[in-house]
Amino acid sequence: MQFIDTHIHLQDYKTKSAPQIIAGARAAGVEKFVCAAVTEEDWPEVAALAEAYPEVVVPAYGLHPWYAGQARPGWEKRLEAYLRRCPAALVGEAGLDRLHNSEIEPQLSVFRAQAELARTFKRPLLVHAVKAWEWMQKVWTELPPQFVMHSFTGPQEVVPKIVSAGGYVSFSQSILKKTSCEDVVRAVPAVRLLLESDGPYQALERNRESEPAFLPRLAEKLAAARGENLEEFVSQTYQNALGFINVCN
Repeated sequence: MQFIDTHIHLQDYKTKSAPQIIAGARAAGVEKFVCAAVTEEDWPEVAALAEAYPEVVVPAYGLHPWYAGQARPGWEKRLEAYLRRCPAALVGEAGLDRLHNSEIEPQLSVFRAQAELARTFKRPLLVHAVKAWEWMQKVWTELPPQFVMHSFTGPQEVVPKIVSAGGYVSFSQSILKKTSCEDVVRAVPAVRLLLESDGPYQALERNRESEPAFLPRLAEKLAAARGENLEEFVSQTYQNALGFINVCN
C-alpha cells in the first residue's frame, strides 16, 4: 500500500534526523511528505530538505498563527519569492487559533495575506484552525480552490462547510483521541479525506514524537471507523493526496 504524509514538520524532529524519519517511513510505504514551515526561519530548512529529496519532500512555506505577531516587515514579499522559486510549493501552515491566543489580530491579517498568495499562485493552502470556527466565518470566501483543514479535530457540523467551500479534511493521530472520532471521520466524503502525521507532534503517547511510519496503522483505524475495505480506503486517500498536491498535473 502507498501513502502520502500530507503534513509533517521534518525540520522539527529532536530524537531522530530527517533522513532517518524519511527512511523509516518509506519502508512503511510512505512515498511523499508535505513538509510545512511555521516560521520564516523554517523556510530555508524546508527548502534544503526539498532539494535533498526531490519528488519526495514537497515544501510548504507559511506563517503559523502562533507566530503571526512575530512577522517581520516584508514577509509577504519574501514568501512570494519562495513560491516563485519553487512551482511545486504549497502555502502554509497558516490559519487561526483561538485556543492559543484569544485576539484575532494579527492572526487574521497574516492568514488573509497567505490565502491571497495561494489564490494568486494557484497553490494549495494548509489551514490550521483550532477553536476558531467563528473566526473562520470571516474568511471562507477568501480561501483558494485547493485547501485542507489539517489535523482536523473540530466539530462534525463544520465538515459540510469545509467540503462545500472546496476543501479537504486531513486526519492525524489526534482524531483517535476524540470521543466522537467515528462520527467525524464518517462525515468526510471519501474523495476529500487525507492522512497526515503532523510529526513530530500529535503522537498518541506522551513524550513521544509522531512519525509518518504510523500512517498505515492510522489508515487501518480510520477505515474500520468508516466501515470500508482497508486497501480501497488507502488507495482513495493516496489518489486524493496526489490530486491535492498537484503531482498529477
